[in-house]
Amino acid sequence: MSNTASSILVLTEAKENVELRLAHLLGGHDATSPFVLNCENYISSGDPASFLRSVIDHPPAWNQLFSLDHIVNNDLTSLGPGDGTVGVFTLIVSLLDQVMDPLTAGELSRALATSVESYIFPPKSAFPVPITIPSDSILTETKMTMLCALYNLRSAPKEKCWILGRILGLAGSCEDERVLFGLLPGRRSTLGNLLECDNLIGLLERDFAKGPLPGEEEKTSEDTADGVGYNALDGSDRRVLYRIAAHVVGVVADRCRSKGGNMDKEAELADSVRQTYLLKLLDTYSSLSDVDTEAIEAAKAAATGAIRDPVTLFREQGGMMTLPPIQALEDNSSTKPLHFLLKIFQEGKLEDYQSFLSTHTESALTDLSLDPSACTYNIRLLSLCSLATEHEEIPYDAIASTLQVTNDEVESWVIAAVSSGLLSAKMDQLQRVVMVERCVLRKFGMEEWKSLQQRLHVWKENVATIVEGLKQGQIIAQQ
Repeated sequence: MSNTASSILVLTEAKENVELRLAHLLGGHDATSPFVLNCENYISSGDPASFLRSVIDHPPAWNQLFSLDHIVNNDLTSLGPGDGTVGVFTLIVSLLDQVMDPLTAGELSRALATSVESYIFPPKSAFPVPITIPSDSILTETKMTMLCALYNLRSAPKEKCWILGRILGLAGSCEDERVLFGLLPGRRSTLGNLLECDNLIGLLERDFAKGPLPGEEEKTSEDTADGVGYNALDGSDRRVLYRIAAHVVGVVADRCRSKGGNMDKEAELADSVRQTYLLKLLDTYSSLSDVDTEAIEAAKAAATGAIRDPVTLFREQGGMMTLPPIQALEDNSSTKPLHFLLKIFQEGKLEDYQSFLSTHTESALTDLSLDPSACTYNIRLLSLCSLATEHEEIPYDAIASTLQVTNDEVESWVIAAVSSGLLSAKMDQLQRVVMVERCVLRKFGMEEWKSLQQRLHVWKENVATIVEGLKQGQIIAQQ
């Protein structure tokens, strides 16, 4: 026998030996149990998919797996270094690479993740040896580590996207504030960094959007259940992850607010991140026919968030009226007032807002958990922004009239608008005018295109006049 053949035989025997020991460990070291005997048959016949299904469908195997870190005087594990719960689970996950059909491997991967996520420790009496039952927070952290191992060992973007959603959801359900607050952007935790908008969006739209990894081409299927390649993400994949991310960050924001003012800044930051994910979620719907109940609920949340804080994410929220789920709000009598109010905060002025209140009263705001005084403040800022897009120089009187404030309050409103980044302007206190240098546009429709065309035409004429003047100057100088 050649050295190469001998080496292959040794490696094969070593692999089978580890798998057999794994089966005996998960079977409670009962060599005669049907579970262990079936696993031995699957190992000898080279059927890793059936082996994994046996593990997934055998609850006592999961009891054995999760108890490994909590056995009193643990001397039962025998797989070598790293043979705790996570280490053994990593060995189980590694068997997925031996499953030739990528769709089957993907289904088994999801089943493993679901089994981990849903596991609940039974009473101590269910275990053959003494164990200590871990706290909920310790169990959650163990589950998260196991799912992270699964995420790192898988390569298909659809799979990784789904697993990542389970990890985030599990973290968001944890009552341990150390874990929960670790999800806050800027906390320098792994999940906190991931939940920063640029990072998660970049992962979905850049890294996960890539084709098959080197060596994975043969695993690409052209006939998957959803009609796309095995490795390709579609709108529903992104939608699910954005929905989970928005929910989790919302949970964190609510927990921050429950601290009675000590974490208001963190709550505001989490709210803006949640709003960003809601907008990305709504953007996955391409037409009104795609809009479902979950889309309507997300649209209601995003609309309320845009009304509550129209400034922080001004640019991101600028085109939200064109999103199909937002448009769908107008077609339902229960959500039509919300759509109308959102349109006012997107395009209208103070007088439009007051007209809305005269019809619906402030209860329409409180029902949406909106602060009437904060809404009035924000619509005044936005009204000033609209006024600045219409005039390069604005008299104090015009601002006072538009915002319905006294002349003495005009300067404070201009300062507030400048501080918010909505406009850049200078105030001439002698002439009592505001000179606008730059201002964001609240909407850009046909009228705005016409205005831009007119300004460009004037600019073109001015440049032509200057050029002609320079030419005439050169002619005179040469004479």
